[in-house]
Amino acid sequence: MDGEIGEDMLTEILVRLPYKSLARFQCVSKAWRRLISGDYLRRRLPLITSGVLYHESTGPGRRSKQAYTYACAASGDRAGVEEADMGFFPGHETSTIIDGCNGLLLYYDASPSSPAGTFHVVNPITRRWARLPPPRRPTLLSVLAFDPSDSPNYTVVCFAGWLPRGASVDVFDSGSGHGAWRGHELDFGLDTDAMSATMHYSDGAIHVLAYSGHVVRIDLAAMSCSVTALPAPVSCRARAGHCRGRLRYASSDGSRLRLWELVDAATSGWALRHELGVRDLVSGDGDGDGEGVTFLFMAFHPEREVVYLWTPWKLVAFDVERRRVEEEWAVGTGEEKEKDGAHLIQIWLFPFSRHLANCLA
Repeated sequence: MDGEIGEDMLTEILVRLPYKSLARFQCVSKAWRRLISGDYLRRRLPLITSGVLYHESTGPGRRSKQAYTYACAASGDRAGVEEADMGFFPGHETSTIIDGCNGLLLYYDASPSSPAGTFHVVNPITRRWARLPPPRRPTLLSVLAFDPSDSPNYTVVCFAGWLPRGASVDVFDSGSGHGAWRGHELDFGLDTDAMSATMHYSDGAIHVLAYSGHVVRIDLAAMSCSVTALPAPVSCRARAGHCRGRLRYASSDGSRLRLWELVDAATSGWALRHELGVRDLVSGDGDGDGEGVTFLFMAFHPEREVVYLWTPWKLVAFDVERRRVEEEWAVGTGEEKEKDGAHLIQIWLFPFSRHLANCLA
């Protein structure tokens, strides 16, 4: 490559560069573009915690342009959560962000001109977007499934109707080639009224928590379901996720967090990996013994024993093995924290790869 530097050495250099530099260097030559977008480099690039969706209730004099805001978590001197500039996407002002997965965002526009609405998939890093074909019917709940380490293609699953023990869904697969939605009927194996809206995508499947104390795995390739009993009851604070290739389950009461790992799906065998209390979180940071402090579990880091938590006006990356805060980001300004009616009411965290997703590049 260019007669002076080999691909192995160039790869070691590229994985250490800032993300924007990688984007620019794809234009150097066809060889560089092939290397930067290739699977090997993709798997070498580290994960960053940049994708944050949050909904902030606003006081008098402020207007909320959309239901959820996409923001970036900055490190170093700029540590904090700052609203990202999404002005490059023409539908930003008229659409709502309804989901995010591994760096991609799913926008929905309930425009009267389209009875079932309009979907866009947006990449805030490459500043590209794709408009999906018109849906077959209105959606009750929509999920974006995307794994850049496996494929540049993404899938959108729309739950269009509930059945006694399952659901009727419409699926759009960007890699299918036919460019249309396809309908399926799913059999959860559980009563529909026991299902939660808490979902997690990994390894080709959507994992849905059920209030009956189970997790339902929906295989998107086969459109089949399997059920595994959970080690602890499901609540509004419960979350499912993957770490190091294994399904994890987080159970919390706001002051204590238990993290379980599935070791045998056939027998619903779980192992308690970590247990975390408020004192672990605030120990050594000058905030006392944690009295009155609560936290919400947000997400697992896909590759390390790190969890992401939210405490009032702060996002925290916590190393559960070393029992220490690894990084934290402020949410909102000091004035916003003091205003009546200005508070964070919902938040989702999306760790994702620095890799430039080919699907919208």
